[in-house]
Amino acid sequence: MVGSLQSNPDFSLMQLQPWVKNSTLWLDDGYRLVFVDGEFASELSDVIVGVDIRPFDQWLSCDQDSHDAARAEFIADLTDATVKGGLFITVTENVILDKPIYLLHFSDSKTGHVISIRHYLQLEKLASCQLVEHHISSADAQGTTLCRLSTTVADGARLEHVKLIEASHDQCHLAHNDIKTARDVNVSSSTFLLSGQLIRHQLSIDLGDVGCDVSFNSLALPTFGECFDSRTFLRHRAPHCHSQQLHKIVGLGEGVGVFDGMIYVDQGAIKTDGQMDNHNLLLSTKSQVNSRPKLEIYADDVKCSHGATTGKIDSEQVFYLQARGIPKQLAEQMITTAFAAQVCEKVTLANVRQYLLQQVTQKLEGENV
Repeated sequence: MVGSLQSNPDFSLMQLQPWVKNSTLWLDDGYRLVFVDGEFASELSDVIVGVDIRPFDQWLSCDQDSHDAARAEFIADLTDATVKGGLFITVTENVILDKPIYLLHFSDSKTGHVISIRHYLQLEKLASCQLVEHHISSADAQGTTLCRLSTTVADGARLEHVKLIEASHDQCHLAHNDIKTARDVNVSSSTFLLSGQLIRHQLSIDLGDVGCDVSFNSLALPTFGECFDSRTFLRHRAPHCHSQQLHKIVGLGEGVGVFDGMIYVDQGAIKTDGQMDNHNLLLSTKSQVNSRPKLEIYADDVKCSHGATTGKIDSEQVFYLQARGIPKQLAEQMITTAFAAQVCEKVTLANVRQYLLQQVTQKLEGENV
């Protein structure tokens, strides 16, 4: 059901479809919910059986506590204070969606204004959903996007979330995604920072009940003076939960990458099993990566660890491929692509995974590493 959703009258399917057909992921086998310059485009969007969709202002009727992120952060507060559009999406109890929801945000603004979007996703008991959140803009688009997606996952529900950010080189993207879980849920979230002048993405997760199994991953490819900042905060509040994280940055040209991650284990969250890995690859002497993985543990009988590595391409790997007749430049491209592809392979949706691999390969080949 879609209730009282306002549409953008100035942008038609005929205008948008030729562009996305050639330039972006259109997900013909997904349920589309489309925003153009921050305004909902109902004529480009689908009705989804078993999913209740309402305008963002109806969040006021919901429990206000559900709006609080696991960790207070300025992007979440700034987005809430300036929000102009968004959706309240509820996947009802026991509904298992047969296709992913494709939440597409397209920007073509040349005025440099701020777009502020606030979404809320609620999975009720034993529901199952795949969500592809895609932010993309035309090459000459300008301005700043603020976006927050809050997700609650009820008992026994399952969620796979994939987020892609492909902003123009004159755009900034500031985002906060927060997730709260109930009992025995399964959640995976993979974020891909592919292009934009400045991207800062915060993911905060609150594991609020026992038996949760979660996986969070990210890949950032900063180049040409781009700055990509990825931050995570995972709070284990309940016992017997498992979390796995893999975060990678490939620094190209004069790109700057940042990873800041925290696993926080509350007192009483026994039998917690948490692993966070951050691996970074520098392809230029001018690229930079700053990494700060952290643990804060207040419980006994837990298994938590983190690791971080940063370096150049392994010369022994290059030599191995050259010894088998592969030119040096191609060998370096193969190694770099394989390094980044490990995160892409976490995505179970075949067409989204293929699109990601194509975009990553194209950007890496463009650097002539």
